[in-house]
Amino acid sequence: MASHSDPRIKKTKQRLKSALFQLLKNESTKNISIQQIVDTAAITRGTFYLHYHDKKDFIQAIINEVTNEFFLACLVDAKAYLDPKVAISEHDVQVFSLRKGFKFIADNYETFTVIFKLGRGNAFTDKATQLFDFYIQLFLKKFDLKQDAKTLHNQFTADFIVAGLLGITRNWLNDGMIYSPHFMGDKMYILIHDRMDKKLDVRDFFVN
Repeated sequence: MASHSDPRIKKTKQRLKSALFQLLKNESTKNISIQQIVDTAAITRGTFYLHYHDKKDFIQAIINEVTNEFFLACLVDAKAYLDPKVAISEHDVQVFSLRKGFKFIADNYETFTVIFKLGRGNAFTDKATQLFDFYIQLFLKKFDLKQDAKTLHNQFTADFIVAGLLGITRNWLNDGMIYSPHFMGDKMYILIHDRMDKKLDVRDFFVN
């Protein structure tokens, strides 16, 4: 039995993904059939069903793949960024680089223009939000950042930042990336860290 790392399987899945993205230039996911996808990819329906249960499963797999690649490219070791506030060892925890995030999206512009539109509602936004929450929780647990009645709750703050970041990213793509990734990363960093004191909190998960 072929494994998921089999080059033939990777090639087949890439052809299917490319076919879907090509079709999405003129159609919505709702109007695209599996037959159209396999015809465009020049493979059989049987081959498609060897890898996916249905179109929904196929689309979710693409969303998962792109989202995982996004975080792999953007998560960085926290030590260099948090040293002024807290002493930690290398590889203790990861934080999210805003500059790397916007650069990765810019480098994969066509993919992200499509991925924000895949699935029902905001499927990519939902998946990205889940992963942001997962890594933020690791960050909060590592530094034991408990809720403080005198300050904003960390979870509320994190939810607000993530929602704003994803919304601004979508608008940036829709506007044709009129600002550079570097500019976007810097501006988002300033917005998140504006008037922040020297005390460590959830905003320190987002670095430049």
